[in-house]
Amino acid sequence: MRQIKTLLSIAWRNVFRNRRRTLLTLSILAIGCVGLVLIGGYFDNVLEGMREQMIHSQYGHLQVNASGYYQKGVTAPYDYLIRDVARAEAEIEKTPHVLFTVPRLKISGMASSETTTVAVVALGTDHIRETRMGSAKALNVTIPSIHILEGRDLDESDPYGVLVGKGLLKSLGLKLGDTINFLTTREAGALDGAPFRVRGVFETIVKDADDRSMKVNLGVLQKIAGVPNQLHTLMVVLDDTKNVDEVKSDLSRRLQAARLPLETLTWNEVDTVYRQYDALHQKICLIVQMIICVVFFFSVANTVNMALMERIREFGTMMAIGNGRGSVFGMIFMEVFLFAVVGSLIGVLAGCVVARIVSSIGIEMPPPPLGTNSYTAMITLSWPLLIQSYFISMISTLLSGILPAYRGCHFRIIEALGYV
Repeated sequence: MRQIKTLLSIAWRNVFRNRRRTLLTLSILAIGCVGLVLIGGYFDNVLEGMREQMIHSQYGHLQVNASGYYQKGVTAPYDYLIRDVARAEAEIEKTPHVLFTVPRLKISGMASSETTTVAVVALGTDHIRETRMGSAKALNVTIPSIHILEGRDLDESDPYGVLVGKGLLKSLGLKLGDTINFLTTREAGALDGAPFRVRGVFETIVKDADDRSMKVNLGVLQKIAGVPNQLHTLMVVLDDTKNVDEVKSDLSRRLQAARLPLETLTWNEVDTVYRQYDALHQKICLIVQMIICVVFFFSVANTVNMALMERIREFGTMMAIGNGRGSVFGMIFMEVFLFAVVGSLIGVLAGCVVARIVSSIGIEMPPPPLGTNSYTAMITLSWPLLIQSYFISMISTLLSGILPAYRGCHFRIIEALGYV
């Protein structure tokens, strides 16, 4: 222990022997750490914003469907309806962390104007509860997740007024107040439909949904489809996204105990788009981290090699008076260790400061590939991100010091003493 303290003391003095070189190395480590924090925090913020918008505009935190609906409901929608809606809602809403449910009936059909016919998905919903779900905002979302561009939201006093997606309205060549005819197949197999009036135009984060969807008062769509008091999905909204897995397990047990033939899915199981984005961002972040690791490695290795060449006679003297090669290796490695600890700590702290400044200013970003809204970029700071950035910097620096330390302790003593 005493020897380690002695080596650490000598290494600390040697680190600051050439202050300019030390300052340059610490600056490289600090700037690299700031980059790790900013890039990681930016990607985390983008994913968090996208996650919350998907949850509050499309899926809810959880979805409760008739068993088998997620896998087979597209081909046989009327075979997978929730028949006992009241019992299902009662079981769901008494589960801890559940705020409320949003009913949804999803019926495919054809929508037509005077000149055009388009395949659409009619979403029957309770507009009051859906508006409540859609009013939540993520950290960097400046508009509600469900954004009404023109007109007004659904209203029970206007049962045949509908909300039409921005892209669908354009495809049909309609405007507010125009008539849109909807035709679908009832549960019994007969054709049925109704003329609707375009009451409003909506936009979400998913362009494909805006191009194909129209929102209808739930009771009206149930009547057209011939499925009164029946639903495809109960979307569940929680008090916090972090409780999703816990609530899913609890709710699945409750529904099974109540003998309700229902399945429970998390938003992430339903949303393939988010999973693809997440995988892409993780790969991009990994590539950036690897590049910064290489910069760390060669920058510190270069500094240590320069110091090593200047101090070969010093190492030879140490070995000549009885210090082992392990002591020389330990002293060099201790210097690298101090660089790693101090530089990484400064970098993480500086990264936090810069992240706060960037977040307070905000950076206007263009829409994502599947979205239509620009957004303000921010930096999300979290302990896992800061710890990860610190250890990436530290471990890269330590690895860069192994080879120079090995070389420094394996000179022959007579060659080291005579080195010029």
